[in-house]
Amino acid sequence: MPVVLLPSPPLTARAASQLIQDALALCNCVGVDQTLTAAETTDALRILNDLIEDWSTQSLAIYGLANQTFNTVAGQATYTVGVAGDWNTNRPVRINADAYSTIQGTTFPCVPITQGEYDLIAVKTQPQEYPDHYLYVNEYPLGLVTLWPVPNAITPITFSIDMLLLSVTNAATVMEFPPGYMNAFKYALAVMLAPSFGAKIREYPDVVAIADRSLGNIKRANAKNKQRVMRSDSMYSDEGSGWQAD
Repeated sequence: MPVVLLPSPPLTARAASQLIQDALALCNCVGVDQTLTAAETTDALRILNDLIEDWSTQSLAIYGLANQTFNTVAGQATYTVGVAGDWNTNRPVRINADAYSTIQGTTFPCVPITQGEYDLIAVKTQPQEYPDHYLYVNEYPLGLVTLWPVPNAITPITFSIDMLLLSVTNAATVMEFPPGYMNAFKYALAVMLAPSFGAKIREYPDVVAIADRSLGNIKRANAKNKQRVMRSDSMYSDEGSGWQAD
């Protein structure tokens, strides 16, 4: 799955095999000149991808934030989101609060609501050229977006979506991330790999501490970046949107 690479700050890169070797060295699981067997490499890659998948579920561990635009279908309220879905893209773990429809160059806000708020809408089939609200249900393998009012025309709607981190296909894969990620991956991976390679991670408290601190550092950096990118003006809030549950 692709990662959105931001133009700045500059990226750091490292082969997955080197990252694994560095992580194992932190817990004395491998020697300087020791080469992992094919089975050990496969196991380590699987655990690395488990780590990447786990971070992809944590909003502040994701540095890529991108707008994606999809077209509505007249009279259709609910859309599947994901590979081969109505809106064909990577299935989002989450959709951020920002969304808007564009009609003849003018944007109209579309704000999120909860399942409970949607359930309270009396006339769920009410038509309108553009939706005022959306409900995202994080189903699997395809997410579900429900729009209200139901668009009665083909209208482009833009969502702000956290992008998934790139999974690793083989040991030669070069991982590219902003500064701070390689160190965070290395120490977090050391914590996860240690038991599989016969090490007791409790004997390496400094490794655990640096793993926690490094992940915290990138989350703080991402929080600041997302605050700068995401819109927060009043037109995107529920106040004054005109929506009421009957």
